[in-house]
Amino acid sequence: MGDGAKTREVIDGVVQVFLPLPMRPTIVNVYLVRCGDGWTLVDTGMHTGDSLNALRGALAEVGIAPRDIRRIVCTHHHMDHYGSSEPLRELMHAEVHLHPLEAERAASAHDAIGENAEYLRRNGIPEVPPERQMPPMSRIVGTLYRPAIPDQLLADGDELPLGDGRRLDVVWTPGHTPGHCCLLLQPDGVLFVGDHLLPKITPHVGIISDDAGDPLGDFLASLRKVGELDVETVLPAHGAVYYDHRKRVTQLIEFHDYRMQVMLDVIRGRPATAYDVALEAFDLTPHSPFQQQFPATFETLAHLEHMRLEGRTEKVVLDDRVVWRAKPAR
Repeated sequence: MGDGAKTREVIDGVVQVFLPLPMRPTIVNVYLVRCGDGWTLVDTGMHTGDSLNALRGALAEVGIAPRDIRRIVCTHHHMDHYGSSEPLRELMHAEVHLHPLEAERAASAHDAIGENAEYLRRNGIPEVPPERQMPPMSRIVGTLYRPAIPDQLLADGDELPLGDGRRLDVVWTPGHTPGHCCLLLQPDGVLFVGDHLLPKITPHVGIISDDAGDPLGDFLASLRKVGELDVETVLPAHGAVYYDHRKRVTQLIEFHDYRMQVMLDVIRGRPATAYDVALEAFDLTPHSPFQQQFPATFETLAHLEHMRLEGRTEKVVLDDRVVWRAKPAR
């Protein structure tokens, strides 16, 4: 493709577009998929001027007018995947597709980490001084995050026809978020994985409230589900295109098994809050940045809760704090 490549044609009729992000990871990959005389866009990038300019430049590079994009399909509701969905719908006059569980969260800016002080305190997270607090999600909505109310809701097993004998099959993969979906381009065997199956990092899988269920259990089941698909090429939202999806599935399952073992070892010695377990399991200290301490604690909660459901841990309330301990092996 053109100079300074904002784009790369992965296979015929599938173009990878690199959009900048104002934080790490610094790039999100979105994808253009040809459907007849039009195109489908998979994910939107964040709502920044840089991102919109990069997308316009990429469309010009490929020779696509914004109006040629008929459909915007998003893997999940996070800012770097869904943040520009409303402005792009206005620009392209395209239909926006999203899973209903993601639509719910986009509408309520549900990821208001830091706004539930009581939940954080109960799980051992020390109070953050005001000058070091992260801005609440509600302050970001409307600037970096302009989510659309979707026109169509995605469901597991849906088939989105593209013409020319091609279609996108929707594969519901909860875990990173409750309604995360991968998309399998048939008959080419190309899997758009969003954040579910990244080549180098494991996506954040955490618990931020008492009613979050078992996201790690969901994530591990979703990994196994994707491992059963016939896939030639994996197109991730972050990192390079790769080809052996089953190898990556196995690596991620083993990674989380190992992490659970580490956490179990911590609470075999003594009952501990999720925060204290997180500091040890993630090699952090109370002086580490809160941007590391918070997600590590939420990830730890997901692992401890999954093991509780398996009968390997138990949680008790001591002095108004939730502490975890290992259950003796039967």
